[in-house]
Amino acid sequence: LRGLLTRTSVPRDVVDYIVYGTVIQEVKTSNVAREVGYLQHFPLSPASPCSVCVCVCPSPGVGMIAAGQCDVVVAGGVELMSDVPIRHSRKMRKTMLTLNRAKTLGQKLSLISKIRPDYFAPEV
Repeated sequence: LRGLLTRTSVPRDVVDYIVYGTVIQEVKTSNVAREVGYLQHFPLSPASPCSVCVCVCPSPGVGMIAAGQCDVVVAGGVELMSDVPIRHSRKMRKTMLTLNRAKTLGQKLSLISKIRPDYFAPEV
């Protein structure tokens, strides 16, 4: 968003609407659009919804411009497919990722035998 504003010289106060989409919702940043607007020091007035959809997140903004409800809309999106949030403890996540790379049954059994009850506590 910072790069977009710099390249276009659009002042923050003329943005009527910010909409972002995501493929997988992350609990820690449940509204990506609001987070992006906040981090870039946008006033709180532009609506900032976040939709969980694939490749159609700009559609509401386009519709609002077409209907004359907005003049300037920022639309974007993020993907977390490269780092899907796993709500297990760090120990469990590390074990699961290592287990995924284990090649032999012996390696897998060795990793599984190291799992302890506290590994199952979810990350909050």
